[in-house]
Amino acid sequence: MKKTNLFFTYFLAGTFAGIAVSGCTEGQYIGEATVNACNADTTVYLTGRDESSPSCHIKLSFAYLNPFSDNDSVSEAVNYTLKQMFFGDFYAKLTPKTFIDSITASLISDYRRDVTEYYRTDIANGVNPEDMPSWYNYDFEITSELEKGRDSVWNFQVITFQNTGGAHPNTWTKWVNIDARTGHPVSREHVFGRADKDQIRRLLLGRIVEAANERLETDTITGIDGLRANGILLDEDVFIPENFLLTDDGIKFLYNPYEIAPYFMGSFELNMTNEEITPYLTTK
Repeated sequence: MKKTNLFFTYFLAGTFAGIAVSGCTEGQYIGEATVNACNADTTVYLTGRDESSPSCHIKLSFAYLNPFSDNDSVSEAVNYTLKQMFFGDFYAKLTPKTFIDSITASLISDYRRDVTEYYRTDIANGVNPEDMPSWYNYDFEITSELEKGRDSVWNFQVITFQNTGGAHPNTWTKWVNIDARTGHPVSREHVFGRADKDQIRRLLLGRIVEAANERLETDTITGIDGLRANGILLDEDVFIPENFLLTDDGIKFLYNPYEIAPYFMGSFELNMTNEEITPYLTTK
């Protein structure tokens, strides 16, 4: 598997100071386009250059295609889709470097907007910097992976870690399949619109039961009632998740934390082989 961790720093002269490492690397050659990486690791301090003040640590990772020629419009279309999936429509038209710069600046601005007034109030009330609550320190990490999947499909994965002073950090993942011929996303409706969804949900239920038994170190869960007794699928029946990847071997499905189970159980990544699921993908 090709995995890229891209860490890029955004500096606005005179507006903040911190610790940064940056650089760009070329990646794996796949077909005519290559998967490239720009690297950054940034720490900024809440009050400029005062390293005793709280800090915000930011890592960003954006895997993208380096077009093989000026006429490679498909790779550009793929990159547009990648940027949409990574951080939204507003940034999708930017170059990869400017894209990462803009996201970093936005996260820094949000951090200072959320925290500065509280910090100033504590300072005014005589709280020593070393006694400040730990939640003043933020941590963001967004990493991505880009690899070839089934036939003419790119598999793109974005993993977001965020620690912004809540009860615990949060991590969630977004998967998307991109048609390598057009650069457009392959939708859930396109793959499962004519499928036998009841049979696919039956397969998913079996996989969830297996995963729950393994995580809870038991063999007593046999169906939906047993799952619900352990806090899984409390509010709904089994559903085909938004997150899936079309791989050479089959289809991978992903439920993020909280999506079907309590936080402590984490995410559920479920694999189905082509032999298992293909008979149900298209119905007459």
